[in-house]
Amino acid sequence: MTRSNARAHTGFTLVELLVVIGVLALLASLLLPVLARARAEGRSTACKSNLSQIAKAVQMYAGEHQSCYPRLASKPTLAPTEPRLCDVLAPYAPDPRVFRCPADHLALYESEGSSYEWNFALNGRTQDSVIEDLMGASKTPMLYDYENFHPAAPGGYGGKNVAFCDGSVGH
Repeated sequence: MTRSNARAHTGFTLVELLVVIGVLALLASLLLPVLARARAEGRSTACKSNLSQIAKAVQMYAGEHQSCYPRLASKPTLAPTEPRLCDVLAPYAPDPRVFRCPADHLALYESEGSSYEWNFALNGRTQDSVIEDLMGASKTPMLYDYENFHPAAPGGYGGKNVAFCDGSVGH
């Protein structure tokens, strides 16, 4: 055997390496969008959990205030004289992280005290009032994301998660 024949089978050829790199790049290109979608769904699920906890805090507030919803600013920076959601509900939701949507990329939590907007039409109204009678408690929004932070669901509220007056949370 010559020296060149003995060395020919000890490594990979350039073509073999390029094929392996191409296959790996193809697999990565297929997996990255799936992983990004899974992360977005995870943030949406955490947001729904936050909204559910805040809706329960509102129910506890109403239970202690003759079944009346709180009087809150819809957007505190536009109505600085009205109380903020996070301040009024602090005794019922003591962890301030519950007021921050994980997908809030606009830093609304930092400027407004919450990533969630209060439905000002409920201000000071009693539960099961005319507003809830018109639409039903399961369809009357109580709180929702300030912006479309999440992937849109068909027939939903765009990219907003919503907590309804009956305590349910939807997309």
